[in-house]
Amino acid sequence: MNSETTEDFIDLFRARGAAIAEACTRCGDCFRACPMTEPGGLAAADPGETVIGILGLITGGEGNKDAARWSEICSGSGNCILACQHGINPRFMVQMARGFARRAREGAPLETRWRDQFRTMSRSVRVLSRLQLPPETLALFRHAPETHATPPDVVFYTGCNLLRTPHIALLALDVLDKLGTSYEVMGGVGQCCGVYQFREGDFANNSKMANATIEGLASAGTATVLSWCPSCQISIGEVSLPNYEAQFGEKLFDLNPFLVFLGDHAEQLRALMVNRVEKRVALHERPVFPQSMDAVRKLARIIPGLELVELDVPRIGVQANTISPPKFKQELLEREFRAAMDAGVDTLATIYHADHREICDAGTGQSFEIVNFMELLGAALGIDSDDAYKRLKQIKDIDDMIVETAPLIEANKLDLDTVRDALAWEFAG
Repeated sequence: MNSETTEDFIDLFRARGAAIAEACTRCGDCFRACPMTEPGGLAAADPGETVIGILGLITGGEGNKDAARWSEICSGSGNCILACQHGINPRFMVQMARGFARRAREGAPLETRWRDQFRTMSRSVRVLSRLQLPPETLALFRHAPETHATPPDVVFYTGCNLLRTPHIALLALDVLDKLGTSYEVMGGVGQCCGVYQFREGDFANNSKMANATIEGLASAGTATVLSWCPSCQISIGEVSLPNYEAQFGEKLFDLNPFLVFLGDHAEQLRALMVNRVEKRVALHERPVFPQSMDAVRKLARIIPGLELVELDVPRIGVQANTISPPKFKQELLEREFRAAMDAGVDTLATIYHADHREICDAGTGQSFEIVNFMELLGAALGIDSDDAYKRLKQIKDIDDMIVETAPLIEANKLDLDTVRDALAWEFAG
């Protein structure tokens, strides 16, 4: 890998772009299926011409204005994948076009465009995880190469951001323990999926980071890697693993959503349940991987006492942080909250971590609580959990947060100014 140039990495993406352009019929079905065209100001755009512009961007051309706009507003929902009848992944196509469009912009160097975001995210993960967990618990997520008589059953890949809500990660490991599944934990900012670089069109740094992560995940020697984060599932599974296979001629493992794995073990989990969870529950779901949502419903239906309530509201995006403009995102949330109240639910259950960070405290003053789905599953299995992130967010005042977390600040040897800056970025925005 060290001998490869930026052009070598770009060529991998161009080759995939050329294959997509050859297979695409320019029918525009993917554009028509996109839930973002109207809120993104593209309701009047011609579907076929917009797709032609996307194909231009991924094959070395300039594209067109509507294509560039479509690539920017893509929320990753995946409706386009279901709509395409020609074996293309339009989500990858459009998001690759976004990268090429951003590469062509004048201004700061590519690396500068993503580096500040990446550093800020890295600091937030490092500090927020340490404000919620003692060093000995954090050690569970600190990967160190191990020697196994046999490989573990799975690798649990956290991605970068899950540890900002570490109770979700701990619940995932506890459930694996209940199943008797052996695992290694990998992830964190040192094993990033490369999504920050991919979004900005820095395909060289994206590939270098993703390839290192792929080889790190493969080092455990198992063919099954379970990803928690849907953004990582896209970035590694749809972007980088196919590139790696094209580059080196081998597929090192299968990357699968963690929730699908749990769904496949639903009957085993049913037999392990010890508590009733007497709640009417609606899901704060995302359409990004329909199989994951199917798995969550399957798991919800085996939890004793739990009544699953379906809300008739739009489902859009990978997670909340992929949806814009802000007004549109807020309208979606308000519509869902009204539907939850009208349905008389006790609980609105988030699925993914970024959604949980955004709305976990929004149940205050509402007629329902907001928890992560893993908390409900854990309760049925007799696993205790403590959502320290929600508690911090509910405190609101940064000085009071520092008082609340003082023992962990000391135990994890955190610098107070760094803590204050991280809390301000996380909660005062």
